[in-house]
Parts: sequence; C-alpha cells; structure tokens
Amino acid sequence: MQDKEQERHNERIQLKSATEVEQALKEIEKEEQLYSIALFDILGFSNFVQNNGTEVILKLYNKLLDLIDKQKSTPEGEASFAGSVVPVPISPDWENNALIANANGFVRVCHFSDTFIIYVNFQLSKQGFWLRDTKHEPNPLLIGEADTPYCPIFFQSHAIYLSYLQTCMEFFCQAILAGIPLRGCLSTGMALMDQDKSMYFGNPIVEAARGESAQDAMGIVFGRSFNNYHPVYHDYFIPYSGHMKPNSNKTEFLSPMVLDWPRYWRHSPDFKDYSLVEYINKMNTNPNFSKYYENAIKFVEFSEKHENWSDEINRDGMGDILDFYKRAMEWYEHTK
Repeated sequence: MQDKEQERHNERIQLKSATEVEQALKEIEKEEQLYSIALFDILGFSNFVQNNGTEVILKLYNKLLDLIDKQKSTPEGEASFAGSVVPVPISPDWENNALIANANGFVRVCHFSDTFIIYVNFQLSKQGFWLRDTKHEPNPLLIGEADTPYCPIFFQSHAIYLSYLQTCMEFFCQAILAGIPLRGCLSTGMALMDQDKSMYFGNPIVEAARGESAQDAMGIVFGRSFNNYHPVYHDYFIPYSGHMKPNSNKTEFLSPMVLDWPRYWRHSPDFKDYSLVEYINKMNTNPNFSKYYENAIKFVEFSEKHENWSDEINRDGMGDILDFYKRAMEWYEHTK
C-alpha cells in the first residue's frame, strides 16, 4: 500500500520549468499514447493562397502558438482566456460539476501546407485551481459503446479533454475572424506523435483526415471515436447530420454529434459582439465552394435555435451510449 501511495505522490509532482515540461513531453512522445487529435484543412487552399498569399496563413499559425502559450497556470488561478476554464466532476457519477481554471494538458501543434494539427495527451497535466462558480450536469452521458475498450485515464483526466475542445474552438473562431475557412475533425485514440522526430501516425489521425473530408460544410466534427471518448458536458456538442456529404463512404468515420462551435462564439467575450454569419459570408467568394459556407450558416442557425437540445431528449429506460445517439438523432429528425 505504501508503494502505491508513493507512486501516486510521484504522479502529482509539479514540473517547475518549461525545460522540465519539454523534456517530459519528449519522453512521453517516444511511445504510443492516448491522444485527442484535431486535424484542420483550409478550404480551397490553392485558390486562397493565390488570392491572399501565405502571410495570412502564417499569421494564423502564430496566433495558434500564442493561444497555446496563454494557457498557463498562475498561483492566483487566473484564466487568461475562456478555454482555460472547464467543468470537472465533484461526484463519481459526473452529475455535479464545478469550474476549474487551467486544468488542461500541454497542447501541441504542428502545421504543414494547408493542414493544422492540434493534439494533447493525457499523461501530463497542469495544476488546476478551484473557482467559486458551480455547474450542474443533470444528464451525464454513459461511458462508451458496449463491448469496446475503456481507458480509465481518459475519464480521470476529462478536464484536459474539455479544455482541449475549447482550445480547438477558440482557434477555429480566430480563423473565421482572420477570414480563413477551416474544416476539421476531432478524434481520440492511441497514436505516436513524436514532435522531435516529426513522426505522426495512428488510427485517430486516419479517422480525423477521413472525417474532415466527409463534410459538405465549414466546421468541426467528431470522429466516430467520440462514441467511446466523449465529454459529459452537453454544452460542447449537438446532434447534427446536415454537414455530411451525401453518398460518401467516409461518413462512417463520423459520430452523429458535432462540436458546437457557434455556441462557443455566442458565449465568448472575444467573439459574441461580432456577427458570425456576416464573417462566414465574407469568405464565400468562390461559387465552387459556396455550399460549404451556406451549410455552415444553416448549422449556426440550428445551434442557436436548439441551444437547450439536451433537455428535450427522451431518456426513459435509456441503455447505453448508442441508445442515447439513436434518441438524439430521432430528436434531430423531428426538428427538420
């Protein structure tokens, strides 16, 4: 028992410098780990570069690096932007949550050509600080599909995932303000993400790449792995299928849930005073890509109209997560 307690204590040792953090990340990245990965591509990249040059894209990448750098823990517990505040469980069943600041992981990024990748592992996290505000989640999701592997570390470190999702939405919204149209997909699973050797491979990257291209809209979707690794906090996602390409076999890589980035825009102090629809329309300059923007606006309107969607789901006798998805999509079909 004493050895186990010592092991737990060692896991809680704080990293005191950027050098220690970087070294720890390098050691972690030498082997396969559980990662959440978001892959974003620029829509109409060749046309965009021809009309805007590469400088605009480089500025966005630098904004992404600045965004990651802002996620710092301070002794005062101050959150430097909205993505630093996440709900975490204060009961085993996740029915009661409280807000915690900077309870996120060490997010990593890479960029090549028209692709941005944002990812985080669940082995290493920053120190969190409790805030006074509390949140209540009356309907937490069940854990994973039946007969699928379960990773305890993902559940135990769920605050990392929720903060990571906010990082992705913040980046996506910043891209909209910059006039750069992105289409992305989020996935979770075992992967090798060795930044030191520029080695990136694993099932979640494949899923994210295929899921990204299965969309007929600018936006961010969840890959099918969301069915096993998911937030329990409904404000982050919403049932939707209007973004899927018809008759595409790549849609099998998608979850019936999508990331509710319009909601993030509406509630963020940095974006809520800007017209999201107006900024999307500004990017709609090429008739060949108009459907991506028009479909994105349809999703923006859907998100706003159904902000409290989770309260409308019939949960009587609900079994597993797939049962929840079935009922959620039944609800979605009735909204059409």
